[in-house]
Amino acid sequence: MLKIENLSKSYGRGKRKKNVLHDVNLTVGEEEIVGIVGESGSGKSTLSRLIMRLESADEGTVSFATVDNFYASCQIVFQNASAAMNPSWTVRDILKEPLRKMKGDRDAHIREMLEKVSLEEKHLDRRPSELSGGERQRVNLLRSILVEPKLLVCDEIVSNLDRLIQKEIVELIQRLNRETGMAILFISHDLDVVEHLCNRVYVMKSGRIVEEGVKRDGRFSFEHPYSLLLFE
Repeated sequence: MLKIENLSKSYGRGKRKKNVLHDVNLTVGEEEIVGIVGESGSGKSTLSRLIMRLESADEGTVSFATVDNFYASCQIVFQNASAAMNPSWTVRDILKEPLRKMKGDRDAHIREMLEKVSLEEKHLDRRPSELSGGERQRVNLLRSILVEPKLLVCDEIVSNLDRLIQKEIVELIQRLNRETGMAILFISHDLDVVEHLCNRVYVMKSGRIVEEGVKRDGRFSFEHPYSLLLFE
């Protein structure tokens, strides 16, 4: 579904040049849930922006299995749900926006999809400020899946939520993966969530992938000292 090869990214020039990503390689297969973990500043969010073509790489390639309609096939959910939504719009307006080219009844499609993220019709006429943190992230998530993407990139989407809401969002992502076959790239520094949710995980340190871990018997096993330090 997704293949990243020798990806590098830097900012600035001359003495101010800062290398953020170094020769990154990773893959996400169809229907797979893959994690990326690392400390803040390790390059995880920069990588997500390059995947989504919000920025361009200095070197390397990002390839997708389907390129007919990139922005329908690949969607992203950001960490800050409030900042990702227009505060003056109602939830209905927010959800109708990505469907503006859809043929047919957009309102009916939205109502049908509400249940998938545990929202109700009463939420449609509310504005983001009238929603709880968990409800805002569900709206954020629903907006991304309305176009039925093949790959969903989740960038730290549970980091600002309490544990109960985190659990609900994680279970929701698992259910969407089972029901739709949508592949998911889950970026997080919450190791417990990643270990529960993902089948494979890439460990990032200072802009590099230092190790790939595969889950066996419900747990990941690592050899790199940094990976061991993180997970222990």
